[in-house]
Amino acid sequence: MKKSVLLPTDENLLLTIKEDALDRNADLNSFCQLLSHQDSINSIALDGRWGSGKTFFVKQCALLINAKNSLSNIDKDIAQSILEVAKQSNSFKGIQDNNLLAVYFDAWENDSEEDPVLSLIYRIVQQLDLKMSGFDLQNLAHVLGTIADAITDRPISNVISSLKECDFLDVIRKHEDLETTIKAFFEEILFEKVERLIVFVDELDRCRPSFAIRLLERIEHYFINDRITFVFSVNLEQLQHTIKNFYGNDFDACRYLDRFFDLRISLPQVNMEKYYYSLNLFDNWIVDVLKNIQKNFNLSLRELCKINDVVYEVCLKNSYTGIQDFMFKYIVTLCLALKITDISLHDDFINGKNDQPLLDLYDNDFGDSICAMLLNNDEELGDLITINGARLESNEKVSREEKLEELYEAIFTKNYTVHDYVTKLGEFGFTEDSRKFILDIESLLRL
Repeated sequence: MKKSVLLPTDENLLLTIKEDALDRNADLNSFCQLLSHQDSINSIALDGRWGSGKTFFVKQCALLINAKNSLSNIDKDIAQSILEVAKQSNSFKGIQDNNLLAVYFDAWENDSEEDPVLSLIYRIVQQLDLKMSGFDLQNLAHVLGTIADAITDRPISNVISSLKECDFLDVIRKHEDLETTIKAFFEEILFEKVERLIVFVDELDRCRPSFAIRLLERIEHYFINDRITFVFSVNLEQLQHTIKNFYGNDFDACRYLDRFFDLRISLPQVNMEKYYYSLNLFDNWIVDVLKNIQKNFNLSLRELCKINDVVYEVCLKNSYTGIQDFMFKYIVTLCLALKITDISLHDDFINGKNDQPLLDLYDNDFGDSICAMLLNNDEELGDLITINGARLESNEKVSREEKLEELYEAIFTKNYTVHDYVTKLGEFGFTEDSRKFILDIESLLRL
């Protein structure tokens, strides 16, 4: 099945920057400029809901920053392509003038480690172009002494070439003064080459509470330096829940987190119109349905992509017409959204117990266009005329809600018999097979 959720590889990051499918290049440029022009912010919280594209955004930032720095381990062809895109685009003015270095740390990926600081340092070392797998010196003091002695007149690559074999993490663990060691490491190795180190810490809100808290507190204690900026890409609401799970529900998690973040920035919304255009779907009506579903369910970009993947696959394999086309567009897509957002509500909906999702989704002008296809010859869509709650017999108008309720009953609740085997709604005839058709598609096994 085709996936519209791209993995954040360098190639995909470059592609999305070139195409700017989400209309975020200007935001990337602004954020990179913020990082390069400030000198007093040590930590930034980049807040965004799960599935909003935070990982892609910060990895794109890191790619843009590292493209110009030879100390980075970025692929040289990728770096050159990034610089060409930046040069040609008005969105990236000034990016090439920065002498920054960015590293990416997936906190969730290292959640099983005992000490987050050791994991963080190791990941930083891995992502620098230092070619180090370890050191062959017996203690870190000797290592740092060798580096300090050599760095003034020899390139870093020559220094590192002599530091092999010894386990870097074991050396740090044995050192008595970890804080001094960490500061010396960055001052002697890194800052000779760059103006500022940007450390993107991702997925912190998914970590074990104890690991997340320890990482925050260790960073605050060991990494306070005017030339290091930490960017935490998080869902602050979820991170607050994580903190409360550790300290208790009455704990003021918001103010606790405020001590770690000098600045809080919200991830900008993507340009949904541009995103829909990039989907290359087969039918404009499907795009309208997806727009309506995204708005009604407040779907994240990742959730919308999941629905789109199924829709694309179904459209690729089938050419529905008539009633099947109707049910696919307006009912199956709703079922897919329910399955992602609320599985209990989904089960009630398909089992004929709750028609509210259908009424809510199409309680708008878009719903009127759907109901218009369900009108019988003697019916007209409009407001009902009632007296004391009773409908006038002469009124042939039916409400949107009435037609949607009839549609739900025809598909999900009516017990069909040999003598009553079809429900006519407008141009469509619904039968006991209608519900089966919907469930077969959303199961993904009978596309």
